[in-house]
Amino acid sequence: MRPTVVLAALVLTVGCATGRTGLPAPAAPLGYLTSPQVQGIADGMEAPRAGWVPDDRETFDKVPPGTDRRWLAIAHAELRPPEAAQHFDCALQTRLAQTPRPALTRLMQRLSADADAVTRTLAAETPRSRPIKRFDDLQPCQRIDETTRDGPSWPAGGAAVGAAYGEMFAALAPDRADAVRRIGHEIGLSRTLCRMNWRSDVEDGATVGRTIFAAASRDPAFQADLAAARLEVDAARAEGLTHPGCAAERRALSQIAGQAGRGATREP
Repeated sequence: MRPTVVLAALVLTVGCATGRTGLPAPAAPLGYLTSPQVQGIADGMEAPRAGWVPDDRETFDKVPPGTDRRWLAIAHAELRPPEAAQHFDCALQTRLAQTPRPALTRLMQRLSADADAVTRTLAAETPRSRPIKRFDDLQPCQRIDETTRDGPSWPAGGAAVGAAYGEMFAALAPDRADAVRRIGHEIGLSRTLCRMNWRSDVEDGATVGRTIFAAASRDPAFQADLAAARLEVDAARAEGLTHPGCAAERRALSQIAGQAGRGATREP
């Protein structure tokens, strides 16, 4: 099967995984951080970089619709657990969705809730328009409505969640730390490739995610969840399963080799 077809199938699988029971969505989980901690992280962030830089437009145009990396960016838009854990299957050389991993899901839910709280606080204090709002010719890689189009770009919430997940999996599987952090970075980059966030907003979002993880790590409840999730991840890796889309993912990531680690330049 061609890599693009595999990635397209995986996008459909991830995209259809939520809400299939028809039951009401569970209540939003509480994060690990207190309200003062959330505000403290927000207060510690510098204001967003003004305007945009030519590198942004170059990145937008680098992966047109139909490319493997574009399909991967579409898949990365699903950041809700437990489905989002599948983004790290190839880096961990396992298949996390094979059986329920309740502790891992709980850990991801609570980190995601913290990322949402901090990024919403920052966006409310310093609103910044999305690329798809600035440039009418940009086509996003996901279905959006006017509320989403008019939503804030800074800091990139997807990048915050991706970075937090990357740090989390690095703690759960230290021997695969570089690989899972790379996926966390790529999840953030996907938000730029989808034309939803400026690159500097993705970088700031990743900073938020790493800061959230460091703060949450000091919570005893977090440490208990981490220990339980580590047992689940170890069990998953011992199952000896692999994700069928790994070859497609490698191909997609190779299409923009060199993007990782490139910093955005502040505009004068």
